[in-house]
Amino acid sequence: MADENGYERELAEYETQLAQYLQEKIKPGLSSSTIPLVARSIAKEIARREPPEPPEPPESQGGTEGERPEGGGKPPDFEAEMRELQAELGEDWVLRFSVQGEDAWLTAEKPGEGQRVDAPDAQGLVAIVEAINEGGGRRR
Repeated sequence: MADENGYERELAEYETQLAQYLQEKIKPGLSSSTIPLVARSIAKEIARREPPEPPEPPESQGGTEGERPEGGGKPPDFEAEMRELQAELGEDWVLRFSVQGEDAWLTAEKPGEGQRVDAPDAQGLVAIVEAINEGGGRRR
């Protein structure tokens, strides 16, 4: 219980720091051309900040790492990582994770613009999407 209270305090402090950061960055009257740049900058900064780790559950309460939680959903860490990656790509990109046999890959797609990128890992995907966002990419 003490670990959970410490975690809750750390999480509240983390959220407060993020809120302060956002208030510093987001100012009234931003031009529409500036908003995407500010949003990307904010997303990258937030992705760099590590939230506090939750306390480990007692062994009597659950399974081992990598098992699906009750309800059959994906492990929460995977979803959080995917959401962070999507934020880094930008809200106009749709992110997908695919698995077939032993192969796995990430896909980013910009609906309505016909742009689609496949990469074996997040680092490669981000590099390609950044190049496209900067105007250096080709249309497929």
